[in-house]
Amino acid sequence: MDLERRQLEGLWLVGHKLLMKPAEAARFMKSVGFALRYNATSTLPLAAMYKAAGDTRRAIEFTNALLASGDVVESNVIADRLVLIERGMVPSVFALRKRLRAVKSSPNAERAFQLIRGEGHATCGEVRRFLGVAGQKRPDPADIALGELQRDLRIDRGPSSVPKKGIPYLSPEGFPYRVFESAHADLVKAASGIKPEDAVRFIIETYLRAAVFVTPRKLSSMFRLLFSDSEMLAAVEKLEHEKKVSRNSKHFEFI
Repeated sequence: MDLERRQLEGLWLVGHKLLMKPAEAARFMKSVGFALRYNATSTLPLAAMYKAAGDTRRAIEFTNALLASGDVVESNVIADRLVLIERGMVPSVFALRKRLRAVKSSPNAERAFQLIRGEGHATCGEVRRFLGVAGQKRPDPADIALGELQRDLRIDRGPSSVPKKGIPYLSPEGFPYRVFESAHADLVKAASGIKPEDAVRFIIETYLRAAVFVTPRKLSSMFRLLFSDSEMLAAVEKLEHEKKVSRNSKHFEFI
């Protein structure tokens, strides 16, 4: 079997039965580690919940169930896309992102964070009204502020209801944003004892186990908000020494 086919199978893009139950979705996430919240794209070697479920409504229902159970966390810290991160990966991701955050958030992001922290949660619409930007062209300042906070793992988006009729992703009450360190206190605590080099190696190994292979350039671009190229290469060298990964002039490959 060629590498491309092995990658598609490892990322559940081909060769698997469609997910039919939340428990199957949880097992899918444990298998892949990271998955796009929405659909797959040819430019990103990442699993995708929509593709694995094969149905938009079912995919959204599974995602909400996994967010509610804490089996996944949603963030845009990977590949500049909304990605579901399996629970076991979160401490390493959090540990790496926290050290690379900007010293200070933008004014709008800080105001939005204070609202969310004060209220316990807030929807994008509530943040939009609070910032006084309702009616502006999207993405508006509220979208940008929330995106900034979510990239820094200062907030995350919790589960919401799925309407029985109509567009399944248009929840009537909106998506609740929460303070990350409050919503996931146990995972944040676990992150405090992780060394950066161990976190980088764990993330790369987990990703490659599912993706099978990746070019250095693509790996670097997807995880650029978590680790540097020098850290990536050091981790791959360690994994190569452990006989878990091989590398050549074109790509890294899981053995």
